[in-house]
Amino acid sequence: MPVTAVLGAQWGDEGKGKIVDYLSDHADLVARFQGGANAGHTIFVNGKETILHQLPCGILRERTDCILGNGMVIDPVGLINEMNHLRDKGISIGKRIHVSRLAHVVTPLHKLLDAKSEAALGNNAIGTTKRGIGPCYADKINRSGIQIKNLRPLDALQTIINHKIDTFIQKGILSETEKILLQSDLDRFYACVPEVYACAADTSIMMNDFIRAKKNILIEGAQGTLLDVDFGSYPFVTSSNTIAGNICTGLGIGPKTIDNIIGVYKSYTTRVGAGPFPTELTDETGDYLQQTGGEFGATTKRKRRCGWFDAAIGIYAAMINGFTSIAITKLDVLDDLNEIRICTHYENGNFPDIDFEAAIPHYITLKGWNQDTTSARKFNDLPQEAREYIKTIEKLLHTPIKYISVGKERQQIVRF
Repeated sequence: MPVTAVLGAQWGDEGKGKIVDYLSDHADLVARFQGGANAGHTIFVNGKETILHQLPCGILRERTDCILGNGMVIDPVGLINEMNHLRDKGISIGKRIHVSRLAHVVTPLHKLLDAKSEAALGNNAIGTTKRGIGPCYADKINRSGIQIKNLRPLDALQTIINHKIDTFIQKGILSETEKILLQSDLDRFYACVPEVYACAADTSIMMNDFIRAKKNILIEGAQGTLLDVDFGSYPFVTSSNTIAGNICTGLGIGPKTIDNIIGVYKSYTTRVGAGPFPTELTDETGDYLQQTGGEFGATTKRKRRCGWFDAAIGIYAAMINGFTSIAITKLDVLDDLNEIRICTHYENGNFPDIDFEAAIPHYITLKGWNQDTTSARKFNDLPQEAREYIKTIEKLLHTPIKYISVGKERQQIVRF
């Protein structure tokens, strides 16, 4: 492997979870380095669906350790719900989950503030998941956050949170009524704290120990490149850095330790929530992609907006992440289309300098293949037109494509 990162190259929802799950068959460790419960990674194994939000996809492999790195923001309630859900499915967790003592904690107060902020923006709302991610990262930057190491003693944690709530009431940001309504969520939060704290570890030391031992390590990204807080379609972005440059600070490892960076692209483009989307299709083809691809947010359940593959942003993502190879997902969704278009560039400029709302896509049109691809396991198993589509994307992105997903199941992968 030995240290391989798998990152989203579009606006998230590219199918990273499936690629990580597929590769984790030989992984000793899978680590997340950013984001929190706003992520949603869906995995199908033998017809059974598992949706993960905070736990790395390696948790489905019973020999694999999983790290939630210091760059993440951890929701204890959501994390315990995930753990219990896996136990109910008969998946052994054991002591394989390791949460960085330096990761910041999402509290019910953060979630309330997130929801209030989105509501106040009205028609200008960003479209966050309202999981408290932004307010938690804001506390981190403001040096007023709560880290995993601060979850004990419990009475001290309660004092900190109560002080925060009272301060917001004094400033008129919260009301006494909201404080009362918040209490049941806080009680649930405090009940989950002990089990989460029991998973606390010095994960940067653990990461480096695994690296020195030449273990196989997968690094799992959340969201996608165009949602990066610095390099994405700001302000319609997430609150963390989703790109390769944040791996080191989000896990506590050196840049030279990363051997491979795989960029995951969907064979078309989707995004959830507000923000510019140059290749968006609002016609029957867009509806077809949405319905055939089952394009609903794993976290929000909102319909995903759909459009043609955008190589203009794809080239940008490959550049700033330094992808060494690419995985293309959901190729099978295109099986019944007569024609397929690819945006090669914008006629009036390049992202990020261009006014993204005014971007004019330039398309090329390729012939569809009108054949089922779900049983393909080798590149030559694919129809000629499908191979031509893949080769065109590979040429545009200047990066080799090594994996092609042709279905939901774990083994529905064409590997070069």
